[in-house]
Amino acid sequence: MSLSVAYNIARGALAANAASASVVSRNVTNGENSNAARKTALLVTDATGGVYVAGVASQVATALLEKALESASASGQSVEVSGALRQLAEFIGDPELETSPAALIGAFRGALQAAAAVPHDATALQGVLSAAERLAASLNMASDTTASIRQTAQESFAQGVGELQTLVESFSDLNREIVTGTALGQDVTDQIDRRNGLLGQIAELVNIRTQTRADNDVAIFLGNGAILFETSARTISFDGSAALLPGQPGSLLRIDGIPQSSGERLGGKLGGLLIVRDEISLQVSSQLDEIARGLIVATRESDQSAVPTGGDQAGLFTYAGGPGLPPSGAVTTGLASMISVNANVRPAQGGLLELIRDGGISDPGDPRYDYNAASEPGYSGRLNQLIDSLTADQPFASSIGISVASGGVLALATTSAGWVEGERSSSSADSEQKKILAGKASSAWHSEVGVNLDDELTALMALERSYQASSRLISSVNAMFDALLSAVR
Repeated sequence: MSLSVAYNIARGALAANAASASVVSRNVTNGENSNAARKTALLVTDATGGVYVAGVASQVATALLEKALESASASGQSVEVSGALRQLAEFIGDPELETSPAALIGAFRGALQAAAAVPHDATALQGVLSAAERLAASLNMASDTTASIRQTAQESFAQGVGELQTLVESFSDLNREIVTGTALGQDVTDQIDRRNGLLGQIAELVNIRTQTRADNDVAIFLGNGAILFETSARTISFDGSAALLPGQPGSLLRIDGIPQSSGERLGGKLGGLLIVRDEISLQVSSQLDEIARGLIVATRESDQSAVPTGGDQAGLFTYAGGPGLPPSGAVTTGLASMISVNANVRPAQGGLLELIRDGGISDPGDPRYDYNAASEPGYSGRLNQLIDSLTADQPFASSIGISVASGGVLALATTSAGWVEGERSSSSADSEQKKILAGKASSAWHSEVGVNLDDELTALMALERSYQASSRLISSVNAMFDALLSAVR
């Protein structure tokens, strides 16, 4: 080997050393960046035996990245569902809560029992009226709260769709830069780190799958197979201006104008919001509406004539469609928000408390609905009848997602509260579990491809030894050149 070749080899080694040290320095800088993959300088040996840096490569763990993205999506969905159920449970999930319809039906029944013991006592009848008003207000509030949760989910969904479009467009710009840089042989590892970060943010919004192709090109698909990005960003839209109709699902996410699956199939935060908006909220609303119908039916008044000619009418509890009863067998959408205590028993509105005891609430001017025709102050028959009617069997719509074999409206309210609390408890546990899984999946990916400062310190020590060896080689070559020149002189 000639001295000039040896000198070039040593000089090339120093240059490769400097480039490798620069890569290690970048790794150390990215030590706290959860999206950064460890970079490695690619050393290549040339024909003379020297080395040079041909490029920079990132650690790759595609399967772990896919698992991390999937876990992030599942966690994002469960967080939204759990949060909504927690809010609902605060109003109706615990039968012991003062705001719970189940608890207030029990309190209303207790007030009726107290009044039946002293039917002549106006204070006891006032207690029944107060309990009835609290019960109606509770159903109104629960219905309004459910509608508010649904509207909030709609607004959050619209905002999330806008975020998704922005992220996909940013991904498109970055992906184009990566593909072009790869084709030109440029170092695009930092851009790939940023692209992985965008993938993580997108996965939090929707469930995605990715496919890596030539020149580091990546395509993104939704969990249902719809293309979210391939070469160019797809148009993502949502008709946020469309009003939410009571009892009806809302608008869906659209990609290039095509509506996508809702709920579980969409996944991520957006999928969770659709589950809240179109499944949980609607189901709870329908249960509340059936509880309201059950109360109106349980307190209805019938024609007391020897030969009845009049139909049943809404009594103590009524609604906008009274005095007729709401139809059975199907949910009357919005009934829980409309139920109220009949003004005919409210003294503040000119009503008479005694009608709670005597009947005739539906139409005080029609004697056919008067249960206490003799106007006896000690009459308790109607009050006892109302007590029994709260637990008397009733048919309820099968579409509300729960069934009650017996126990009437009180059992329905209790079962509904139990359903909400059960869903909340299950969802909360599921959310915590998926948060843990998402954290573990992310940690596993980062452990595989991320920066370990101990490894970088070891690499620096190796580079230091390499630098020292190259320096000694250059010193030796210089000494040989000096000796050769001295001999020539």
